[in-house]
Amino acid sequence: MKKIFVSGCYDIIHAGHVQFFNEAKALGEHLTVCIASDDVLMLEKKRRPSLPIEHKKLLIHALEMVDDVVVGQTLEKGLDFKEHFLRIKPHALIVTEDDKYAKIKRELCAQSGSEYIVLPKTPPNTNQIDTSTIFNRIQAPQE
Repeated sequence: MKKIFVSGCYDIIHAGHVQFFNEAKALGEHLTVCIASDDVLMLEKKRRPSLPIEHKKLLIHALEMVDDVVVGQTLEKGLDFKEHFLRIKPHALIVTEDDKYAKIKRELCAQSGSEYIVLPKTPPNTNQIDTSTIFNRIQAPQE
């Protein structure tokens, strides 16, 4: 069974995430999604989470392409998922083309014998939106 691993904050789930998960799952048979813990989210995004971690786990695990959800808690910048990654030993780590931690993730993959695969950010079949835009819309004053 080819194990695929993805990791991200996934604080507010949107269609772009679903698109990415579908594309990642198409590269193997088992998809593990690692979501950032509240502490990691604060470190990476400098903000509190929008949903409790257990809610995010439940939502992501409910997606049909997702087989397992783990929580990245390692406070090593860019590698919050390292402990799970080394335990699971996936065949591939899938990232998007804007991965700002490519160098250290490639090194981790080389160390563990996993493939590092970069996917383009394919827009979903809806109007494109990202988490920051959603977050800003929520905070915007009503007119």
